[in-house]
Amino acid sequence: MFCIGFDYTILETKSIISLMNTILERNEITLVRDRSSFIGVLIHVTSLESIKQHLEDIRKQYPKAKHYCYAYILGDKKKCSDDGEPAKTAGRPLLELLEKKEMDEVLLIVVRYFGGVLLGASRLMSTYLETGVNVLSSADIVSIENKYVYHMSFSYKEFEEFKRIAKKLQFSFENVSYEDRINVDVLLEDSSGEQLVNYFPHASLEVMGKKKVYRR
Repeated sequence: MFCIGFDYTILETKSIISLMNTILERNEITLVRDRSSFIGVLIHVTSLESIKQHLEDIRKQYPKAKHYCYAYILGDKKKCSDDGEPAKTAGRPLLELLEKKEMDEVLLIVVRYFGGVLLGASRLMSTYLETGVNVLSSADIVSIENKYVYHMSFSYKEFEEFKRIAKKLQFSFENVSYEDRINVDVLLEDSSGEQLVNYFPHASLEVMGKKKVYRR
């Protein structure tokens, strides 16, 4: 994690795959402490451009707020900002919270309307952290899975056996189309899809690449 001033920039089996978590729907909560309002906003993001836009939108949505502290994680990119609060009392604990919860593709913003009472560095940090914990706790968390995608084509008879094998080996499939043959996209956790033809010698198989899947 690279820091400048108070602005920090930064498949073989399921058992060995480290899953990250994210959210797909925006979530928002409000915490009031000594007349100051802390508004926690959690947003799913997929690019640095979208993060910049969300931060601009939040400032427009809450134009009279005193501070707009935030943290985000997007792949290997991480950043947090205290936005004028005492150093390491806002952005840093929010970023560490996201890291502890193994979050990715998320922007966590805490907007503060100052109520006139100074909280002190310790209470201020705990309040920002509590706001972050509350908005995360009330969000619908999903796991991020990176799948290998294989396109397969079966006879109708083979497809019945394929469904049995899919249930037995616990892999998923999607985009089923029924034509002269049945076409389906198979989602696997590793790159061993070619082994499926051992079960179905008359089926065709094409490697399609990788796909990100979100699961509750």
